[in-house]
Amino acid sequence: MNPLEQRRASPRSRTLLEGHIVYNNRLSRMECTVRDLSDAGARIVFAQPVKVPAEFELQIPKKKIVRRAQVMWYDGQHHGVMFLDESNTAINAPAETGKPVTFDKEDSSVPEILDETRHRIARLLGISADVIQLKIEIEK
Repeated sequence: MNPLEQRRASPRSRTLLEGHIVYNNRLSRMECTVRDLSDAGARIVFAQPVKVPAEFELQIPKKKIVRRAQVMWYDGQHHGVMFLDESNTAINAPAETGKPVTFDKEDSSVPEILDETRHRIARLLGISADVIQLKIEIEK
């Protein structure tokens, strides 16, 4: 085992999976290849040298994975990313905890709450948040 592997929080498995980087408020997307994958992060490669945003959503359709990620290192060809969320499916949703999802009114706006809710639902279902539309009806 090399020194880098000894420092990892969880072991990475070698993979050759299609991935998508989604960023810019979900308006932009880049194709990548996921070469290593673990619970804590991944190593991704692009066909051409590209500039990658510091934070983005990494989608791996074959594994039904949708995770928020942050670039930790870049060696000119590969990007090492760390996942920012706890897991692909472990989210604080009523179906999992039996408790309602709560938001601090002072810290969130309605669009932020809706966007976070879309992402939580996507992770729960293992699908892209792009295909989820939420509708609010307010009765007075």
